Amino acid sequence: MRDHAEMNRQLDEAERERRCLHPTSNPAHKALLRRVRTGEIESPMPGLFIRAELWASLKPVDQLKYVVRALAQWHPDWVFGGVAAACMHGLWLEYKVVRRILQDLTVTVICEPKGTRRSSAHIERRHHAHVRSVVVDGVRVTPLAQTVAECVATMSFVDGTTLTCCALRKGVRAELVMVCAVEDGLMNDGLRKVLQYANAHAENGGEAKTFAVLIECGFVPPAQQVKFVDPQTGRRYRVDYLWRTADGRLIVVELDGLVKYTDPSMTQGRTLGGIIDDERERTEGLKRAGVHTVIRIRMEDLADRWELTRRLAEAGVPMVQQAA
Repeated sequence: MRDHAEMNRQLDEAERERRCLHPTSNPAHKALLRRVRTGEIESPMPGLFIRAELWASLKPVDQLKYVVRALAQWHPDWVFGGVAAACMHGLWLEYKVVRRILQDLTVTVICEPKGTRRSSAHIERRHHAHVRSVVVDGVRVTPLAQTVAECVATMSFVDGTTLTCCALRKGVRAELVMVCAVEDGLMNDGLRKVLQYANAHAENGGEAKTFAVLIECGFVPPAQQVKFVDPQTGRRYRVDYLWRTADGRLIVVELDGLVKYTDPSMTQGRTLGGIIDDERERTEGLKRAGVHTVIRIRMEDLADRWELTRRLAEAGVPMVQQAA
């Protein structure tokens, strides 16, 4: 197929700016449409284009960011909200949450009530009395607290807690989230529950999600990132989740992930056997420091709530009904 120099120039520029392309000339637009039919180009939303190979290589969050950056260049006065804003803020989101947005390709734009434009197939316009915005990576989005309130009001407890823990870790105050929710008419029981439990202790999305699942399973909220010192070696350990039982026992749950065994930045040149030996030494060190039970779980274990609950309950992790 004949190469189209102008089309390629615009695609290259869009790629450098990490966005999809909204073509600025009719010939380039027609050339892009032809290549969409051959599979060379992907069109994630009408009027937006990206090389198919690049699109396929992007993670869901980055795909949505490419779309939002393109729309922001196309409509610089738009203020993006909801999941689109959460992605731009870098909040922790499950890929399944973002994939739902990508599947429907409906992006939220915040507008003043006096605006006459209505929602369309791909743009959901939400009208707020006062449109507030900050600029993140060149895109106008709702402020962090407002973004959290808007997202969590419609999310599950686990997804909402994961996102909110990240926002709190970034420095937003729970009280400000509550104020935004009240002002925008978003306050509901789900949001109240998330704000009751979310905290800034989790160091990543996996830890925040696990914390939320433990609560949903009925366990007493654990202490997080508690430090212990091995009296024999002096080594310091920080545990993911800690409970103290009624009879004074200390129970620790540690979250393991596959990345721990495969990511060179985490393995630091150690073999799998070396990593397992380190984990064994860590467990022994924690027990010398006063911990009675150490339980290791993986992210995959969160999918089977019944088995996870049975396993932890049998180990003595206190549950809410037991503590009442």
